[in-house]
Amino acid sequence: MSPELPLEIWKDRVENELKSLKGLNVLEEDSIIREENSVEIIININAVGFVLNQDKRGLDLIPKKSHRIFLKVSKIFPYPGGIDFSWYSEIFHPNIHPVTLPNLPDKPGTGYICLNVLKKWSRLSDLETTVKALQMLVENPNPDDPLNYPICLKATEFFKKNTMDDLRAQYKIEIEEEEEKPDTDDDIIIIDD
Repeated sequence: MSPELPLEIWKDRVENELKSLKGLNVLEEDSIIREENSVEIIININAVGFVLNQDKRGLDLIPKKSHRIFLKVSKIFPYPGGIDFSWYSEIFHPNIHPVTLPNLPDKPGTGYICLNVLKKWSRLSDLETTVKALQMLVENPNPDDPLNYPICLKATEFFKKNTMDDLRAQYKIEIEEEEEKPDTDDDIIIIDD
């Protein structure tokens, strides 16, 4: 039998996780489905990845900045096995086998994501860190640890020959770095003699 938190503690934990995802601005509000023993949501992450556009000329990539991921949090969350991530949107990546496969609408993929944070989930893991890791994975494919599916193996060969830095330059994609926000509190001390 898998360990479980008491129901009220589990609900509070899930609500805190949802609140942190809202803070990241990745949660599709209207996608939240709360059941007695689970919560399902859609997450939108912004990270520069690529979609495969196969035509008669050969391999062609199209930059894609928005990605959808299905997440189910079950009653055994936060323990291992209590979460299930599925990659919903199309992507050309060695470590992601999306549900929607490029140019194969009649053959759904698995949605599997090869990411250490997911493989080594512990009760101390959290969704905010995981979403940030997924964003990093999109922008930093790991061709040395691919999933064993034809589209992922094709992406593996491609990303062994082409770095993301080269692709960003080729497609003129700038990395949007978070700007440091200036401190708006005035630290002025007035000493009255």
